Amino acid sequence: MSAFLKNQKIPKLFTKLSVATVRTAFSLVVLFKIDSAQALVAKFNIDPSASFISSYTFSPDSVPFSLTNLGINSGDTIKLERFGSFSPFGDPTNEYFGAMWATFSTDNRLLPSSGTYYGATTDRVPGAINATLSNGCLPLQCLDNSIFYISRVDFNGAIVQVPIDAKFIFIGAADSSFADNVDLNQDFAVGINSVSTASVPEPSFMSGLLAFSVYATGLQFLRNRKKPL
Repeated sequence: MSAFLKNQKIPKLFTKLSVATVRTAFSLVVLFKIDSAQALVAKFNIDPSASFISSYTFSPDSVPFSLTNLGINSGDTIKLERFGSFSPFGDPTNEYFGAMWATFSTDNRLLPSSGTYYGATTDRVPGAINATLSNGCLPLQCLDNSIFYISRVDFNGAIVQVPIDAKFIFIGAADSSFADNVDLNQDFAVGINSVSTASVPEPSFMSGLLAFSVYATGLQFLRNRKKPL
């Protein structure tokens, strides 16, 4: 205890309360500061024979990624990047193709394929919602039905703001026929990196927390003044 506190004859309880309150406030500030600065880095293999659109041939269903499980929230900005490649013609010795697309969804529902390719549509994803690409869309990158390209021949990577109410993201090879897609070395993958988060506390919250600290300290001080020295 400092000499000032001894001279004022403030009880140890008051000192402990003040220090604990301030420490709590400081810890919360540091916690939120670190949380907002953390960069989520994840890489997942993508089966190029799986699809979330209807196609001419049978293909396994794409498995959606849960944004909650990845620690991603609505309003967060993330970078999606393609790794590796696959063969679109069933030749494992010639894996050169790397087109990849995705769509956000409010849920993980994926309806059965119609067995016919009508273009890149989200008729199988009833919860599909539009995303906002932070740097704008390159020519033909953003389709009119909530699907956007992560990579094509002319670019690789998309910085996207997660839409409000988005809970899942479907990611798959961009193709019209999937059954003959082969990735023998299993290097076709997507990287998901956090650019910025929307989970930073509002200023009013932090101000309220600090105000409570000051209030608790002042209240204890006034109570102690009423006591005989």
